[in-house]
Amino acid sequence: MPTIFVHASFFFFTLVALSGVWMRLQFLHPVPFLPYTNILHGHSHLAILGWAFLGAFFLFLTYYWRTLKQKKQGIILFFLLMIVSVLMFISFLYQGYGLFSIIFSTTHIFLEYWTSLFIYQQIKIEGNELKSEKLFIFSSLFFLVLSSLGPFALGYISAIGQKESYWFDMAMYFYLHFQYNGWLTLFLIGMFILICKKQSIRLEDRLLEIGFWIYVLSLFPGYFLSVLWVDLGNLMIFLAILGSIGQWIGVIFILLAFLKSWKDISSQYATLISVILALTFLFLFIKSTTELGLIIPDLSILIYETRSIVIGYLHLTLLGFVSIFILAQNFMLKILPVKRLSIKGMILLIIGFLLNELLLFGQGLLEWTTRERIPYLNEGLFLASGLLLLGIIILWMTITRQKCYR
Repeated sequence: MPTIFVHASFFFFTLVALSGVWMRLQFLHPVPFLPYTNILHGHSHLAILGWAFLGAFFLFLTYYWRTLKQKKQGIILFFLLMIVSVLMFISFLYQGYGLFSIIFSTTHIFLEYWTSLFIYQQIKIEGNELKSEKLFIFSSLFFLVLSSLGPFALGYISAIGQKESYWFDMAMYFYLHFQYNGWLTLFLIGMFILICKKQSIRLEDRLLEIGFWIYVLSLFPGYFLSVLWVDLGNLMIFLAILGSIGQWIGVIFILLAFLKSWKDISSQYATLISVILALTFLFLFIKSTTELGLIIPDLSILIYETRSIVIGYLHLTLLGFVSIFILAQNFMLKILPVKRLSIKGMILLIIGFLLNELLLFGQGLLEWTTRERIPYLNEGLFLASGLLLLGIIILWMTITRQKCYR
């Protein structure tokens, strides 16, 4: 496995965190030559398409590298994803949503199609038995492709002059829903199952399969949970409620399967890995449970209108669940070593994340009740983003210092 792959993965994670610090700094000392919205678009796109996508693909390549039949194709694909992600980020910083940023974002979508086919073919080679891990990974690829309809719809809606309409936001939420709850969640769970079974950890496949089918079938009506602020009638409300409850039940079954095997998991790995995995599953439970609140119409409108709550939820999903799950699997695959330095890095990252969530959700609650503002909110968020960045850099340093990873 080329060492540049792991460094590229953490380079993008660091870049995402650095742009997050830059955004928080804008509220304290504005930089006029670089608009805040440009940084925001670059940050959000790089978080999903740079760090999360490449991080997930890197885990797959690491796991299958020794038996990978198309190593050259995998290397080319990874390098193309790296190059396009960097160019996309630069173009967003330079022009926001414009010709070049749209070109590179669209190019990334076609590379995602190629990646999906590459992953599918490799797993298909490994055997024809449809086990739980294959269910999760194959379905995640389907939702990755399905989510791409959102950006294409955005382009069409903009072209016909309806960018300010609710259809534009509905297309955006379509993309985010099937990216977060579909592609990333299912793929990372599938990879976790693969890694566990490689270590001869017995998992409750029956519970996993029940949870999988309930969750996946609920994802389709669950989309309407993201757009309840649009008056689509009672049928859509019913579908949103059905999807939300179904996703929550599916998550419970999946977590229950992991809980039944927790003794074997925790005995197989170091305490640090067990703690990180426990936090990951806790964040997944919290995320799924908070989504149930959206089925209350008045509360859902209030949430959608409160920016700090929306941002807090997005960070809970992409940073609290997805990113920490990727890091946990890096530890499980021995990409990240369990050392004193890596423990310090994880502690700083988690403290930064928790502080960020406390301030964002706390500010949202204050806006609902007293309409007041948390004192030194911007300073606190800047500190939280700085801790996150420092934690990520320290974790990256542990990789550069170890000689066992090749």
